[in-house]
Amino acid sequence: MKTRLFLSLIVVSIMIAPLTTNPTAQADTLSSPVPVPGNLFPIPIPGTVSPLPSIPNLGTVPVLPPLGSLYTISKTQSGLAAYDPLNNETKTQQELLANQQYWKYGGDAIARNAPYTFSKDNQGLHIGVQAPANGAWAGVYAVTPNTNAMLFHTVVSTPLRVLPTLAQPQWYENGMYVQTAGSPDVNYITCTSATSQWGTTWGIISTLGTVNQANTFSTLYLDTSANQPLTRDCTIITNGNNYLKVYLDGVKVYENSTLNLQMPAPFNVFEEPQSSYAGQLLNGTYADYYATTSEIVKVTNAPSLASTIDLVDPTGKVLATSPVTSGTATFTIGQFHMPLAAYIKMYDSHNIQLASTSSPVNIFGGDVYTVSAILGL
Repeated sequence: MKTRLFLSLIVVSIMIAPLTTNPTAQADTLSSPVPVPGNLFPIPIPGTVSPLPSIPNLGTVPVLPPLGSLYTISKTQSGLAAYDPLNNETKTQQELLANQQYWKYGGDAIARNAPYTFSKDNQGLHIGVQAPANGAWAGVYAVTPNTNAMLFHTVVSTPLRVLPTLAQPQWYENGMYVQTAGSPDVNYITCTSATSQWGTTWGIISTLGTVNQANTFSTLYLDTSANQPLTRDCTIITNGNNYLKVYLDGVKVYENSTLNLQMPAPFNVFEEPQSSYAGQLLNGTYADYYATTSEIVKVTNAPSLASTIDLVDPTGKVLATSPVTSGTATFTIGQFHMPLAAYIKMYDSHNIQLASTSSPVNIFGGDVYTVSAILGL
């Protein structure tokens, strides 16, 4: 306990230092997320396991559209705000920094003369950092432009399971951070890993602070299982005010609508590793980034005959079903990877198929589809 208390004091002392960025890597002055105190993450517990996704068995249906349908189903509103697979090109650090487009690069590691690196290949965006000395936190990041999206997704990979055992334990953290851009304060939600000499733990943390430091860290969820995966699928959904939902590997691990997040929109998303360990440069890897306006999908203008609408995968498996109420069906798809490739099928009360998309469509949260009668029927 004395060791952890000492570590906590080290972290607090580091957090009060201003975070600056190198103009060649980040043109704008930006307060990036500060590290979470490592002692908030428990030692993994042997014999426990991470939660697994549980998709309900809703049965299967024929995928062919009905013959002679009197209705069509088409998208009338897109919910996609941004999409970047992050693994579709190979670029060196020099190339990335010379041609900063959607992502901007920076971090306090640059001003602190800490080793860092950026690169991209078919595995994703690699961002590496090494503390200048044990106990001296440093971080680098890729950050998005301001966005009013509400759902954010990244596959985050951390490079190793344990750090060497030291007299003063050190930490390496690697995650996706959603931070307010509507306020200068360092207020954020993160889905992050924390690696120490005791192992790797994943958690969801809410942080409140001022321009240059974080004052309050609230632990919302921790995976305490042993041998946790080093790659996790993180989805954060928030309005920045009172609502937050988080999926980890497709499993809802947290939801609350009575929070005081103090994160006014717009938001920035940071992909960032931070380290207090000086023994090695460690690369976080990020892939499959997307942002949408919501996790809700709607199908509107269904006729009075319509009773239910299903989302059906290309093999005929029903992924989600919704009753039609006042002409509208509503689906929650945040637990699925997006785009969700699915047919949209409409049925009457006798389970007779009335309409279907002609092929699977790529569905993102926030999309709206509309049923139209052929020839105005």
